[in-house]
Amino acid sequence: MKKYLAALSATALVSIAPHAMAASSADLAVTGSITPTACTPSLSGNGNVDYGKISSKDLSLDNNTELEQRTVFLTVNCDAATRFALQGIDNRLGSSNTVSAFGLGKINGTQNLGRYMLGMASAVADGVAVQPIKSKDGQTDWHGHIFWMPGDYASVASTADLTQPILVKDMDMELLIGTLIYPARGLDLTNEVNIDGSATLEMKYL
Repeated sequence: MKKYLAALSATALVSIAPHAMAASSADLAVTGSITPTACTPSLSGNGNVDYGKISSKDLSLDNNTELEQRTVFLTVNCDAATRFALQGIDNRLGSSNTVSAFGLGKINGTQNLGRYMLGMASAVADGVAVQPIKSKDGQTDWHGHIFWMPGDYASVASTADLTQPILVKDMDMELLIGTLIYPARGLDLTNEVNIDGSATLEMKYL
């Protein structure tokens, strides 16, 4: 009788153990890597694009008013050849009427003033012409593109293969700033309004 009870008890434990383990534990993995190299991005003119004072009378009442295109030079210098991307973060998110452009801030906290587009051009990496590319998540679907939209990860690729970023030590690129103000009829311009676009280009190591 004792042998039978012992065997029964063991069988019962085996049958419930898997359920107890599944219900009482969970795994957490903290992963990543520390790169021995570092890259420093910089913008000409400290990244300032100043349109000065614009008279409200010079703005179109019913159409967008395009301002003069400006160019800013982007440089990235790395300690050694590195695969990297820069994520474009719109610090005035929600002040553009389209998700494909960066915003210029709001009037009275409610009216979107305008937007600007970033175009990537004339990219050179380590003395060789390269192609600007971008990805939505910084990992997949890299493709050639000249427009850098908010949230995009931008990098450069060989002109022979636009599907992946290349290792780069030093890179130079032109950023073309295309800015417009929304129709004046929908804006409160009774007081002076600041053009207040702001974006951060955040370094990401791939």
